[in-house]
Amino acid sequence: MIVYEFARAASIDGWWIWAALLAAIIAALAVCVIYYRRDASELPRPVRWTLIALRLTAILAIVFLFFDLVRRTERRITRASEVVVLVDTSQSMSLPSSGAMDSPSRTQLALNLLEQSEMLDKFDDEHRTSVYAIGGPELIATSAPDDASDGETESDSSPTSGMTNDIAKEPTSPFALFGVFCLAVFAIASVLSLVLGATASLRPAKSPAAVNSKSNATTGRGETIGWTLLVAAITMVSGIISLGAVYMVHTDQSLLSIVGLTDSADSGETDSTNDTEAESDDVTAPEPVSIDWETMLAASQAQSPIGDALRSILVDHDSTTLAGVVLITDGQNNGGTPLSSALAMARRDEVSLYPVGLGSSQPPTNVRVVDLEAPRRVYPGDKFVVAAVLQATGESAMEVDVELIDALDNANEDGPAVEDEGDQNRLPGGQVLESQRVRLEPDATLTGIRFEIEPQTVGRRRLGVRIVAPPEDRNRVDDMQTARYEVVARKLKVLAIAGGPTREYRFVRNLLYRDDSVQLDVWLQTGRTGISQDADELLTTFPQTAEELFEYDAILMFDPDWAAIDSASLDLIDRFLTQQAGGLVLVAGPVYHPKITTKRGDTRTSQINGFFPVNLATRGPLLGGGRQGGRNAWPLEFTPEAAGAEFLWVADTPEQSFEIWQEVGNVYDYVGVKSAKPGAKVYAYFSDPTTEVSGSLPIFLASQFYGAGRVYFQGSGEMWRLRAAGDQYFDNYYTKLVRWVSEGRLLRDSNRGMLLVDAARAMVGQTVTLRAVLVDDQFQPLNEPFVTAKLLSPDGRIKDLRLSPAADSPRGGTYTGNFVATKSGSYEIQLTIGDALDEQILRQTVQVRLPTSELERPRRADDELMQLATTTRGKYLPVDNAGSITSVAETLTKTIQPQPQVTVLAGTPDRPFGERRNAVLMWLIASVLTFEWVTRRLHRLA
Repeated sequence: MIVYEFARAASIDGWWIWAALLAAIIAALAVCVIYYRRDASELPRPVRWTLIALRLTAILAIVFLFFDLVRRTERRITRASEVVVLVDTSQSMSLPSSGAMDSPSRTQLALNLLEQSEMLDKFDDEHRTSVYAIGGPELIATSAPDDASDGETESDSSPTSGMTNDIAKEPTSPFALFGVFCLAVFAIASVLSLVLGATASLRPAKSPAAVNSKSNATTGRGETIGWTLLVAAITMVSGIISLGAVYMVHTDQSLLSIVGLTDSADSGETDSTNDTEAESDDVTAPEPVSIDWETMLAASQAQSPIGDALRSILVDHDSTTLAGVVLITDGQNNGGTPLSSALAMARRDEVSLYPVGLGSSQPPTNVRVVDLEAPRRVYPGDKFVVAAVLQATGESAMEVDVELIDALDNANEDGPAVEDEGDQNRLPGGQVLESQRVRLEPDATLTGIRFEIEPQTVGRRRLGVRIVAPPEDRNRVDDMQTARYEVVARKLKVLAIAGGPTREYRFVRNLLYRDDSVQLDVWLQTGRTGISQDADELLTTFPQTAEELFEYDAILMFDPDWAAIDSASLDLIDRFLTQQAGGLVLVAGPVYHPKITTKRGDTRTSQINGFFPVNLATRGPLLGGGRQGGRNAWPLEFTPEAAGAEFLWVADTPEQSFEIWQEVGNVYDYVGVKSAKPGAKVYAYFSDPTTEVSGSLPIFLASQFYGAGRVYFQGSGEMWRLRAAGDQYFDNYYTKLVRWVSEGRLLRDSNRGMLLVDAARAMVGQTVTLRAVLVDDQFQPLNEPFVTAKLLSPDGRIKDLRLSPAADSPRGGTYTGNFVATKSGSYEIQLTIGDALDEQILRQTVQVRLPTSELERPRRADDELMQLATTTRGKYLPVDNAGSITSVAETLTKTIQPQPQVTVLAGTPDRPFGERRNAVLMWLIASVLTFEWVTRRLHRLA
């Protein structure tokens, strides 16, 4: 909006100033009139009026200049209305939305609401829409209304931008034409008066009698000239004011373009404008970004911190423009602050909440197998435990039979062994090994059950835990869970290397030597000829050939003397890991480990550093940051990654295992390292706060993939302290660790490659990383831009997984990828290599489960969600079935009304307008004063 105002008038305050100013103006005008009447009393009336009018015009122009007319452009800034869509991504969202057999998950209903309905598109028409996932909250997508590119729109009413189109449509203003016409009349009248005056002055002098006789004629000619001068003066002033007004207002045009003599005001500006428009025409609009909603909204959070997420949204967004918050959830707030805190904030800010309830409000009668745990690899005759977690909902407690079934693994590339609904709770060829009677409470309490198996048959097998469900069970799909395992016949061949006979080395050596499933060779670097060691074979040097080294499945190194291992042997270790998928365990120590980085000129140093999953300290406090002979023992501070590391489960359950670690797993010493390498996993830190460097505790346990092999780092040789709670805990740790790092060697499906996963067990929502090491038919590293694997999910769906070349593999042939576990159960990954004549399949399985906190209350929290809506003047919209998604979306888009905020900002004075105003006033004043002077000279006035 354009505003014209007198700046001087706004600065004058007080009536007495206005009175004095008005009196001065009137006095000046009166003095002018009186003086000119007296000075020009002998002249004809038109001449007197002309002189008086000219001087009054000059005075009024000065007064106008004094009051300082300015032009301001007010900007109207509109902050767009906002709508926030907050989607629950806790793991309970992976549960079925109802008790029906074909019921989709709660996450699937949320995806349908966002993808299949037109809710987001309709919101985008009137609001700035932001979609968040609970857990940070994490912003997934944001979009502005169709008439704005961001959250604020500016309505610019500048005269330049506002009149460009008008000038194009009407090149010449009628006021400008009127001004030109008046100036033309002024020119004609001026010339005519000059001609008449000149004619009268050139006539010869007459006698007095003749003069007296013709006085009346002379007076008539004088009045004629006077009227001509008056017309000229009026048209001059009118023309200047009319044309000058247009010139002041149209600051984007020159005077020639205003009167229509040129096409534009400034050819330079026009060219620049045209160039800008041409450039803008060439710029293509950005393509809309496609969002993978299924991945972004995966049920990945272990808790549902709804209260914290709402508080964060209300803090980060302006309540004056926040039209509403759509909360898509099952209502289970089992983490963070209570909902009452967020509710109070929403009421204070007057923000309405619109909960969309997913799930079943009444838990149906149902029994289900929640989780199943079984080892992936066992040995003939070794007993192992199969643990399952059961859950029931309904009106009363139920006693059910739970069966353990074992069968050969007959799965193929087309899908899992069980495919149709009739076979959903049956393993083909399965045999019931054991059955137990279990009482299940109806309040969704979790109940554990354990079975023991002693396998005898070698090969890939599949076992399942099945509930013989009662007739009133509403969902038969979840009555059984399966897991794959393999019975391995051959012995695990291990090479143990020690820089000295440390206590850790001796305990591990004795453990592996007594294990019938392990063949142990040792190289004690400080040993002398003729010493005795409990080992199958005693070495005096590192294996010299690839054939010798590649016979081993794992290498255990206890603070080795790297100086005794030459470059050729290091190359063999590199090939052992990258090509043969061997395992390497590096147990650091105080004697030889600090010497690794002291020889900076040694070409072998970088190669040795490459084996470690951590960056070794090179100098200064970091290198000296290790501890030797500490006085106090500190427990390990485990990371979330440790929960999925089975080799750390030294007891029957993860909970018992980490309790033992806290009780007797304290350590005194560690070696200094800088940080974890990219792609490495850290399992534990040394917890002494005084050892913190740059805000990070020293890394004690970590691992990484090195090509196809696994490398494990341990900060000191003190795991023998676990024996204080029982020898079995130390034995379990190292036995599981050695088998874990050797997994790539033992589970190879083909000589063309191997497929590995970073975690055999995962939680719902966790990202599982895959690694494939492949060769072509000439046994050279495969050189393809990508390979595609098949992911078989627990619900039977098949999805393609694209594996890309690994950046950390210099030799090629190594591919990596990942997937997000969105449902509990057993996932299988299948990678087909070779051609149709020699087709081979690589397989891996991952067992995925839900956390306990997300299963305790699977019912939809209608009361809490209703309270959120009613207290904030919103509306609660439960989704009882997939068909109600459309009606819920329509209700939301109609109920949430736009709430934009408009702000008017006063602009600064328009400088070009002021300059042109002064020019026009100077033009007017100079013109009238010049015309007055010429008139006075023509009539011989002083």
